[in-house]
Order: sequence, then C-alpha cells, then structure tokens
Amino acid sequence: MTPTASRRLAFLLNYLDLPAATDDPEAEWEEYQIRHLNNSSLFGITTKSRQVGWSWTIAAEAVADSALNKRTPNIFVSINLEESREKIRYARQIIDALDREVRPALIIDNQLELEMQNGSRMISHPSKPVRGKAKGNVKLDELAHYPKDSEIYTSAVPVISKGGRLRAGSSPMGAGGVFHEIVNQPLIKYPGYTRDYVPWWVTKSFCKDMPEAKKLAPHMTTEERVMLFGKPRLIIIFQNLPLLDFQQEYECMFVDEATAWITWDEIKRNQELAQAGQLVYFQAATVDEAMQAIDDLAAAVAAGQVEPVMVGGMDVGRSHNLTEIIVLGVTNTNQLPYRLGISLDRVEFDDQKAVVTKIMEKLPVLRFFIDRNGLGMQMAEDMEKLYPIKVEGMTFTQPSKELWSVELKLRLQRKQLPLPVDKDLSYQIHSIRKKITGSKKATFDTQANERHHADKYWALALAAWTVAAPPPDQEEIEVYDEPVDISPL
Repeated sequence: MTPTASRRLAFLLNYLDLPAATDDPEAEWEEYQIRHLNNSSLFGITTKSRQVGWSWTIAAEAVADSALNKRTPNIFVSINLEESREKIRYARQIIDALDREVRPALIIDNQLELEMQNGSRMISHPSKPVRGKAKGNVKLDELAHYPKDSEIYTSAVPVISKGGRLRAGSSPMGAGGVFHEIVNQPLIKYPGYTRDYVPWWVTKSFCKDMPEAKKLAPHMTTEERVMLFGKPRLIIIFQNLPLLDFQQEYECMFVDEATAWITWDEIKRNQELAQAGQLVYFQAATVDEAMQAIDDLAAAVAAGQVEPVMVGGMDVGRSHNLTEIIVLGVTNTNQLPYRLGISLDRVEFDDQKAVVTKIMEKLPVLRFFIDRNGLGMQMAEDMEKLYPIKVEGMTFTQPSKELWSVELKLRLQRKQLPLPVDKDLSYQIHSIRKKITGSKKATFDTQANERHHADKYWALALAAWTVAAPPPDQEEIEVYDEPVDISPL
C-alpha cells in the first residue's frame, strides 16, 4: 500500500481476497484500477477497452465507500437491465470476499439494490435519468452507448451537488455524444474532469509485455501491436473482428461517423423504446432457443402484446455459415418494431428450414424475404414452394442492396424501427459503408477485412423492404382465376 492511498483503496488492498472476488485464482490489480480507486476528484471519466474489468472496479469502489461511510448512496447506471443486475452481482461477490472482521451485514439484498446496516446503499438501474439521491456517488457505465446520454448525464450531475463523486466509463461509440464531448472537448471545455485512457495494451489481462507495450504500442499499427504484444486470445479476437470495430472496442478509438452509412445517433434514436423497457422482443442463438422464442412470440401475439401482422428477413450464412433471421411487427402507424432475432451458427440446412417453417406456421407473417444468393438459393426455392406468395427469394445485387439500404436508413431517420439495445446488432448496422465506384455507382458493404459481412444488417434490411417492395407479379398469382393484390400497404 502506498502512503498516499485513499481510504477506499487501502480498504480493498488490505481486506479483499481478490481471487475470490473475481473468480480468478491469478487475479492481480491492474494499474488503472489503482489509479481509479485512488482518484478523489469530483469528476472522473475513463475511455476504456472492453472486458478490462471497469464495471467490477466501480462495484468494488461502491462497496468500499459504502462500508467506510454511513448513509452513502452509490448509484450505478447501466446500458440495460441485465447489466444493472450484473453490478449488484459483482458487489455481492466482493462483499463476500472481504475479511470477516470488516464484512458488512446486508439488510436489503435483491437484484437491483443492496443496503448495509450502516444505511449505505448500492442502487442499480438501466440507463434512465437519476433523480432524488442527494450526496450520492454516481457511476455511469458505458455512457457512450446510452440512447438518451445527454438527458442522463444532465440529471446525474446535480446528484453530487452537496457531496459524492461522478464517474463515467465507456468504450467509444462514434465521434459524437456526451462521452465523446467530455473526453475530447472539441467544442467546450470540461475542466473539472480527471481523464484516464485504458486501451488493451496497458492491461495485464490482454498484454504479455506491458512495460514495452506502453512505450512502443501507441506508435505502431493495430496489427503490429496486437501480434507483438497481444496474448493469444486477443490475437484471435483481432482476427475475427472488423478493424474499425476492434479499434473502437479495444483501442479506445472514436470512429468517424462520416464513414458510416447509418450513424450511431440514428441507431440510438430507435433504441429508446427498448431502453425504457417497453419493447417486447425475443432472441435466440440455437435451434432449441429459436423454437422456444417463436412460441413465446406467438403467445405475445395471442395476448395482444404485439402486432397481429409481421414480416421477416433471412440472410443465409456466407460468413462461417452464420444465418440471421429477423421478424418485425407491422403497425398502422408505419412503425416496424423488432420482435424476433435468431442467429444460427453452423446449423444444418434441415434445421434452419425447420426454424423458418415454424415461423411461417406459428406467427402471422405476411411476407418473408430470403437471400437467394449462394447457399440461400435452395432455402429460398424450398420455402417459396411451401409458402407461395408469402415467401420470396431476393437476389443480392448492388442496385438491390442500394434500394434496401436507402429504405432502411429512411426508416431509422424517421424513428420507425424500434430496435433492442444489442451491441452486435448495432455494430453490424453501423459497419455498412457507402462507397462510390469509379463508374460513379454506389456500393453498400462492410470493409473488406470484416468477418461478419453484416448478416444482421441484411436480414433487417430484407425484413424492412418487405413492406416497401411491390407485390409479386400479379399475373402469376391467381385464386379462383381472379388476380389478388397482397400488398400490405
């Protein structure tokens, strides 16, 4: 322990069993954690890599402050409900790992709140404005990713008017928003902040030679520093993420919005309903989960919780055999809320077909578009035969991708596509770039080095296009020898 260690830092260094508190027998304190816990300034903000333990660190900070100071509120604000619960799980495990002589007793212990006998509380909730907690320590986790970041930040600052501290930490999410403004101060100054910067190469968990990396890594390309200083797991992650995504997620880079077809602001604007906990949706990553999710959505339809008319899109895996399916609701107010997302990784053709069949049988799907390129051709043909009129195969060409992309962007700009707060979906939407070729034609695609090929984006674009697309050739559709118009509009 250093002579200048803060009370909270000294408390944790002296009394916390770190391996037990982290479930890691080899756990060591990171340098940035020591700086964070020793920082007594009013405002602090950290630009950080993903998975460096910042959420755990603010939980440890809250436990120490609560144990040392009576009647102190510590307020966590997280990106969603599950992350809110995770902060309390961390805090509970940290309390359990304290030496018995200083371990506080809890009088309230639930998923979103802990209260100690001394009256100090740890309260955790999804990203919403912070109200009514005077002299509290406020911790804004992943601030850059909040749909209403400015409103939440504005509400949080007055909480510390008569005491307490404000801490914000996040991986970047585009070159905009409150987090970007405070960190980089491009327009106005935020002079009261202590700023910290935690890319992967300054952490023991990712870097195999921190002393050398801190000197050399900032002056190297991403690939050079990953290959020279990254541990094996980080190298594999680098090889399986788009370059810009890796730089944003692990190297604290604020990616320029000018390169993206759909901006972070447009994405976040459509996540506000989900952020408020008012978007009913289901997701699945295996066949069994998909079957259950379809049943759950069908039950929500029957209960009147979601729309009785739906549309869907399916991008059949061209990247590591990953298939994405997205189902949207169709409202009478031009809204297309996200209701179902299914990701199938290396799943056999017959199992994929069974999932689509159940969607068509159990859900009120009016139109369903399937990518018919490459591996999707057989799927599209089979499902068109089973569900004529409703299912259509769509050919990916640059002109068709432009049509779908323009329609999707317009929907997002008009706030007509309520989306879940799902980082993978958000990043894939944001990964699409519009480029003009030498022949002056527009192309819409991901960077050449990206691995996911934006499968979720194209499934979403296909689903949205079902509502805008003209009906099938009416000369081919006859019921009792009379032409039928099936347009949903």
